[in-house]
Amino acid sequence: MIATQEGGAGFGYAVDSLAAWLSGSPAPGGVPIAVAIVVCWILPLLFCVFPLASLGQILERKIAAAIQRREGPNSAGLDGPLRLAFRIVLFWRPRDAQDRAFARFCEVRVVNTVLRVGRRLGLGQLVADGVKMLGKEDIVPAGTDGLVFRLAPYLALVGAFLPFCVIPFTHHLVMLESGTSTLFAIACAGITVLALKMAGWGSGSKWSLLGGMRAVAQLVSYEIPVGLAVAGVVLWCGTLDLHAITAQQYHPGVLSLLGWNALQNPFLLLLAGILFFAGLAECQRTPFDMAEAESELVSGFNTEYSGLRWGMFALAEYAEMVLVGALLVTLFFGSYQSPVGEEWIVGLPVWLETILHAGCFGAKVIAVFLTMMWIRWTLPRLRVDQVMRLCWLQLVPLCLVSLFGIALVMLAAGGAAPGPAYGRLPSRPRVDLGIVGHLVAWAVPLALGALLVRAARKKYGQLHPALLELTAEKAAGGAR
Repeated sequence: MIATQEGGAGFGYAVDSLAAWLSGSPAPGGVPIAVAIVVCWILPLLFCVFPLASLGQILERKIAAAIQRREGPNSAGLDGPLRLAFRIVLFWRPRDAQDRAFARFCEVRVVNTVLRVGRRLGLGQLVADGVKMLGKEDIVPAGTDGLVFRLAPYLALVGAFLPFCVIPFTHHLVMLESGTSTLFAIACAGITVLALKMAGWGSGSKWSLLGGMRAVAQLVSYEIPVGLAVAGVVLWCGTLDLHAITAQQYHPGVLSLLGWNALQNPFLLLLAGILFFAGLAECQRTPFDMAEAESELVSGFNTEYSGLRWGMFALAEYAEMVLVGALLVTLFFGSYQSPVGEEWIVGLPVWLETILHAGCFGAKVIAVFLTMMWIRWTLPRLRVDQVMRLCWLQLVPLCLVSLFGIALVMLAAGGAAPGPAYGRLPSRPRVDLGIVGHLVAWAVPLALGALLVRAARKKYGQLHPALLELTAEKAAGGAR
């Protein structure tokens, strides 16, 4: 575990440092520690993860509208919530006076522009959906297991938000720095499996039960490639600590991205792609949304849920998307590090460095988030057998081949050399390939891959056998 500040309270570097600064003493009292815990542990979730997960619904509807060449949600504005605020603030004034004050306020140029843009972006729809969800009746159907049915949504939220405790948001803002933070994140994310099974079983419905069984089968299966992809990074970096993995990707100089794991050898880049698609399946996103296939299962495991409990499952889904993006960029794409000039950024004052690192981390996570939404509205849904076949017959073998390739590259390197220290994090040994070694590590696997593709094309032709079979079936159907 990374050592905390000497004399600290043992709540992690960020909490101990902030508490010591607030109290002006290396042994802070209870109040500074409580304030530091709120700032370092609670506020990042409330102002980073929670808003992004909440905005995910409107963002996805706007992206879907753009792909389908339509406007999307643009009718509900922010006028209603703003008018309600005027009613509350000016409660002692007559209603017509409140309306005149509200009209004068809306005539201000800046306010008018904000209201118009908010309506066009559909932000008012987010407020309307939240009010509607809170106002819906919380129905518990007859025949359900009451305790299990009610507990499942809360457990899903726990599994979606708890892994963020070990995600390094910035160089100085990490909730918990643990030597086994990678295992902690994967283990906590696995709580979602239990939540979905409880939702299906506790609903007392055959449709929900079937959806829960599908979800459990899919999530348990795709945890294997996720774990193997993470194991490849752990093998390469020699540590289970997510912040240490981030530090090991530090590359001094202008092009900081040259130190990112995804660019070290093609096997790690392949594992990054596997982690992304396995993460899609873990989030049950298209094309892996067979657990909530409306055309087959009504709505899957959450068919019997309504109101706020249904909203918890939706929020957990978008939070898991953010989590997949956070793990992907932390393990393979330098986490919060800038692609250029990281050596200059890490030497800035703490407050400015934290802002820049948070911006870099947020931009990377949002890019993964948007890619997931783009895929949902582009690709069709896979069948159940195709989803499981992809996991066990394609992704798992590719992970094993990648692990073997990473081991060969490390064996060819002949050892490790101490890397540069990164900010407050000490120097750690890293695989020393050199320029020639990096070129060989990329050239040999790519050449072997090209030979395999050429051999497959020579055996099967230019089209994949599955595409040939599909084309033949269509031709036969047209002939009839």
